[in-house]
Amino acid sequence: MGLPVAIEGSDHTVITITWKDEDDDVVDLTDATITGKMRVHDASAAATDIGGGGDDGTLAVTDATAGEFTWTYGANNIGTVGTFNVQFIATYSDTSIEKCFIEQFVVKDALDI
Repeated sequence: MGLPVAIEGSDHTVITITWKDEDDDVVDLTDATITGKMRVHDASAAATDIGGGGDDGTLAVTDATAGEFTWTYGANNIGTVGTFNVQFIATYSDTSIEKCFIEQFVVKDALDI
């Protein structure tokens, strides 16, 4: 999947992510709702939510058969500098669940914060 590096406090850019499995095949997201979890890399702290809207950011499927969705950052996603573990979760209309492998997400320092 691969996530781009973000800049602390920079929440204007919407990123597009293509969900692929371990064989590099696209995961069909038809009838799926995407949510996610995020926690500090190498920490035992509880994971926080991604995709609930507002400060948790927004996740939206944009091309289901191509496995594409967008992540609009919220303040909780890009408010702290560091390296984080992120996992996206697709919940389908038949209640089945698909989880991606954990991805690293890096938030770099901004000089104005």
